[in-house]
Amino acid sequence: MNTSAQPKSNNQVRAIFAEGRKCGLDNDGIRDVVESVTRRTRHISEVTHAEAEAVIKRLKGDGFVSIRTLQHRRQKQGVTQVVQAGQIRLIADLASQRKWSPEALLKFCRRQCGHTRPRTTAEANTIIEALKAMNRREGLWSNE
Repeated sequence: MNTSAQPKSNNQVRAIFAEGRKCGLDNDGIRDVVESVTRRTRHISEVTHAEAEAVIKRLKGDGFVSIRTLQHRRQKQGVTQVVQAGQIRLIADLASQRKWSPEALLKFCRRQCGHTRPRTTAEANTIIEALKAMNRREGLWSNE
């Protein structure tokens, strides 16, 4: 999906107002910033995802980098990323499709990555892909 046409998220709206407050701006001041960045509207409801990122960047200053960009840069540099909560939930969901007990999942993780729980995103991705493949072979999971 093209990020310029993608709608803004609620978290972005919250971040705009939170950063605006940190800068000492009232609602009109925040809307002035929105207008100066977008050059087309003062209404936050009309802002796209990309424009919301630009507004947040303006409010946070030049040193701000979005989380996604930061994670991408770290990955390119070979920096190990800590496993995310969403990955842990996905692993649990995939294991529950197989009706595995927590002990069975711990044993599977130990076989896949050498310890009972994944520590990095790479280890979590290995476990996720293995579970997906197993579930797909048995008709428990589809890509839809």
